[in-house]
Amino acid sequence: MSILNQLQQNKGAVSSKLGKELAEKVLKGDKVILKEAVRLCTFNDKNVRAGAAKIIEKVAEKKPELVSPYLKDLFSALESPEAQTRWMIIYAFGYCAKLNPDISVKALPKAKKFLEEESGACLWDRTIIYLGYLGAVSSKNAKHVVPLLEFALEKIPGQTKTILESFERILPVADTGMKNKILKYAKKYSNDKKASVKAKAIKLEKRVNGHYPK
Repeated sequence: MSILNQLQQNKGAVSSKLGKELAEKVLKGDKVILKEAVRLCTFNDKNVRAGAAKIIEKVAEKKPELVSPYLKDLFSALESPEAQTRWMIIYAFGYCAKLNPDISVKALPKAKKFLEEESGACLWDRTIIYLGYLGAVSSKNAKHVVPLLEFALEKIPGQTKTILESFERILPVADTGMKNKILKYAKKYSNDKKASVKAKAIKLEKRVNGHYPK
């Protein structure tokens, strides 16, 4: 049975479970599944698209080198009408950013659009993570990413912890100006009422000041 037939017969949480199981088969060496999943990310059935995207996401998380050659083919999946396909694919673009930066950076306009729109928590979260991975590739990328993370801090306060994590990921390539900005935000949230945000901000401030192991 092809993975198309399998994905057509599964929906919702079951489809997500199937996607993870198929991803495990790819990780064990079945690259034919991966190739078909890439093609099905733009299929005319949202359950198939989302199931295929789950395969891509989980493989990219463990072995981005398997997915990175397909980024160009996956770009159109960022236009999918359902948010779940978009968030899994933008997530994969983040995981693959270091291995295929020339294609990964082309998703920046999509990321900006996702942040500006009422995309929902999951798509916002994965987009911010993508930005952190992309920014960590080079100082040039970081200069494009930092303003988007600043925008997200203002527009999507519920994503503050994830934004601070992306700032931390960028630190190794940040120039003095970027580090000063990141330090400003770390200090701003170091007394946040949310414990997880506060802890992340304190850790980030120590990193910027050079007192935390990199």
